[in-house]
Amino acid sequence: MLLKTQQAGASCFCFRRNNVQLHHDLKTLNDMTTQTLPTNPLSEEQLDFFRLNGFLHVPQLIPEDELAAAQKDTEELIRRGLDEQLDDPNYNYGADASDKGRKCLFRIDNLISHFGNESFKMLLAYPPLLRAIGQAVGEDHFVPSLHSCVFKIPHRGYPVPWHQDNIDVYRFPVFNVDIYLDEATTENGCLYAIPGSHLAGYHGDPEWVQSWTQGKEHDAPGAIPIVTRPGDVIFHATTVLHGSFWNRSNSLRRTIYFHIDHLQDVNLRPEEKRNMEGYLKGQELTADAIELRRASHPEEEAFDYQLV
Repeated sequence: MLLKTQQAGASCFCFRRNNVQLHHDLKTLNDMTTQTLPTNPLSEEQLDFFRLNGFLHVPQLIPEDELAAAQKDTEELIRRGLDEQLDDPNYNYGADASDKGRKCLFRIDNLISHFGNESFKMLLAYPPLLRAIGQAVGEDHFVPSLHSCVFKIPHRGYPVPWHQDNIDVYRFPVFNVDIYLDEATTENGCLYAIPGSHLAGYHGDPEWVQSWTQGKEHDAPGAIPIVTRPGDVIFHATTVLHGSFWNRSNSLRRTIYFHIDHLQDVNLRPEEKRNMEGYLKGQELTADAIELRRASHPEEEAFDYQLV
């Protein structure tokens, strides 16, 4: 087992809320999750929270038994790249400055399109997850255009500094869906976010990030940790400031994430940035995953995925 072994301007501050109140709102929303109807996984209060703050933590959206196969498959994929640095563009490494620049494996891309494990397709096609994505998108057509595993191995879990995802957004929301396979804590590198920062739009400018974070990490102004359990899901807008820091603990932290594009945003992009071919590939991948799951779970009501 891998487990165990610059001061911000006023325009920025106007988006920030009292963190005590925010944590209270999060707890209230989390308590409501178990009361939500299966056909409508997210409440209006949760959707409003997502729009206002740029992220949403949904506890236990995915049952434990739905995670087991993906946990096994991700562990095997991670093991392949731990002993030596693989010459595979899907395997991402970073240097550990405190360990003589030793390389740290921290991400594996193209889980479905390249590796093709059935477990990842089954997870993507889990009906309550797709229904929740559909709610967050606003009932528009959508596709998962990226599907990766990001993780922090014990003792040498690579950090991801404060950033916005490098994606121009033409119609909100464009977001990632993070499915947690392990506990994520402040000790093993959980996600941090700065609520409301997405309302400033995408900048792609390190100085702008610096103006919000003042060069700090977990103690950046307004930052909150999002602590999760296996089966929890985080929705976060690509434009919200987010990051995660070193894991020097004994525990492994794995997340499968899908980047969600929706059709209205794709159609509004300038011609040189519009990628309908990629959108259609993502649509085919999703439809295939749903059919795979339908065949193995005939008793389950499959998600009604609408094709373009």
